Amino acid sequence: MKNFFKKYLYLSLFLTVVLIIAVWFFLVSKGEYGVTLFFTIPVSIGFVIGYIKHLRIGVVSILKTILKIVLGLVIFSLLLIAGGAEGALCIIMAIPFIGFAMLAGFAIGFIIGVLDEKRHMGSVIAFIFLINPASYIFDAYTQPIEETITTEMIIDSSNAKIWKLLNTQIRFNTPDFILFEKGVSYPKNIKLVNKNGKLGYSCETNNDELQLTIDEFIANKKVKFSLENQTVPMKEITPYETIDAKHLHDYFIVKYGEITLDRLSENRTKIIAKTKYSYKIAPTWYWKKWSGYIIDRMQAHVLQSIKTQSENE
Repeated sequence: MKNFFKKYLYLSLFLTVVLIIAVWFFLVSKGEYGVTLFFTIPVSIGFVIGYIKHLRIGVVSILKTILKIVLGLVIFSLLLIAGGAEGALCIIMAIPFIGFAMLAGFAIGFIIGVLDEKRHMGSVIAFIFLINPASYIFDAYTQPIEETITTEMIIDSSNAKIWKLLNTQIRFNTPDFILFEKGVSYPKNIKLVNKNGKLGYSCETNNDELQLTIDEFIANKKVKFSLENQTVPMKEITPYETIDAKHLHDYFIVKYGEITLDRLSENRTKIIAKTKYSYKIAPTWYWKKWSGYIIDRMQAHVLQSIKTQSENE
């Protein structure tokens, strides 16, 4: 086996990379959005490329290889979009992390390659065929993580006036945030409704319609609501009318939303928006940054609309 790898080094590593990419496509199609997909596999591909590259040491050669890695990522992303497995928005969000993982793997592979001049290949085989299954097992036991995002805003309007607005209908401004313009869900209007004696909200977003159940209703103070039907987090940019990327349905769940009014003075109120949600896309620390940022921007958009209407009426 060792002699085979020595004799067919490039062929062996090429076939290894092809196998890893095939597994990558398989994970995307199955909706397995975890550490294996976003980190371990990119590191493995970079590792193999770096291992091969140690045979041609040189700054120019390394820079060309990095450029090829970036070009390969672009081509791979276009294939995912063309195949309807993914949309452009999520790929744009994921590429910075995947690119970093590939370059980190490249550096590790290059260093090990230099140390492994005899090309025994043991380090490559162990790295590829031990770390990937271990990573997949880790993903299988990963549990959803819950997060709460809180956004505050000061409004120069009375508590009672804002509460009256929350008890009627709010038409939200057109957002100027590029991700909202390109497909991330945001509310267009929300209306208080009475369904068989039970209060709730009917909310129209740019992507769907939501029915919200009011769970807590304290006059002039707080309204807390949950979703009867989960929202579509985003509509992807894709050449097809729709795609069925599973992370758009199963990986992001809103637990509840809440708006609280804190009276500061007769005509000054602090309004606080809060959303509790769960997600299970790994690595969680990376996707937490994206989800938290987007929800905070969405809540700020909602509060700004309330501020504009209450201050101008």
